[in-house]
Formats: sequence, C-alpha cells, structure tokens
Amino acid sequence: MSSEDEALRQKILDSYKVVCICNKIKKGTIERAIANGAHTLADLKRITRAGTGPCGTERGGITRCTPVMKEMLEKAASRGD
Repeated sequence: MSSEDEALRQKILDSYKVVCICNKIKKGTIERAIANGAHTLADLKRITRAGTGPCGTERGGITRCTPVMKEMLEKAASRGD
C-alpha cells in the first residue's frame, strides 16, 4: 500500500471517530459542516447538535467536545477553508 493510500485510509478512519459522545457526532460530520460554511462554534452546534448534550448542561455549558470543535475550526481557518 502506498503512502498516499495509507493517508487516505487513515483520513477515512479518523472521520468515524466520535467527537461528541452525548449525541454521537462523528468527526466527519463536523468536518463536512465546516466545509459547508460553519465558521463558529455556534454554527457547529446548530448544524450538527455537537456540544448540546447533557455533559454541557451538567458542567455549566462546557462540553467535552467543545475544545475539539474549536481546534477543528481554527485549523480550517488557518488553511483558508
């Protein structure tokens, strides 16, 4: 398997990783939302429902997935997506 094939395989596998445990939102879903115009955390929450589960309510609105979503938004912004 070439390194390009391996990179593609890894990207596909990564897209199935769950980012939001409460709502079972996968990384690929968030990546698609960003690619389709989500530019803020509020956009991602509205479009994907990630970050709106019970862990945010119980912890004063700070969810486990919020830092991951912020990092994904920052990376997309730095790439110019």
